[in-house]
Amino acid sequence: MAGIVPVVPLARLEPKQQQAARLVDHHPRVEEFSGQARQRHGWGCVSVLSQGGGHRVERIEVKAGQSMPAHFHNHRSEHWTIVCGEAEVMLGDDVLIASPDDSLYIPAGTVHGLKAGPSGDVSLVAVHFGDRVSDDEDMFIAD
Repeated sequence: MAGIVPVVPLARLEPKQQQAARLVDHHPRVEEFSGQARQRHGWGCVSVLSQGGGHRVERIEVKAGQSMPAHFHNHRSEHWTIVCGEAEVMLGDDVLIASPDDSLYIPAGTVHGLKAGPSGDVSLVAVHFGDRVSDDEDMFIAD
């Protein structure tokens, strides 16, 4: 499947590769997020995990049977990865069923939203990329 990076256990790597793989743990820290870290909504909540340098990482939780409103962003794209639960995802004119470990790319300007199934909550990780990653500056509810 395109876009999947294989997991290679460190034990199978050569010693020089093991050292390079461990360098990932020592990356520079991104700019601290100074705003409200968790926002609650009637449909669920959004927790900002990091923000800075043209990106924002969030954990989004949608309650069973609830919907995150359809919206779009003009200045950023998003990558969603479903962590748990099954969701109905609106992506432009398409409606997709997404399950844990499914990933979606949402280009800037594309209307998108999510509805959790009736049997359980949905959690996803969203990575935003662009020159405006704040919802205050670049989030528009679709009509």
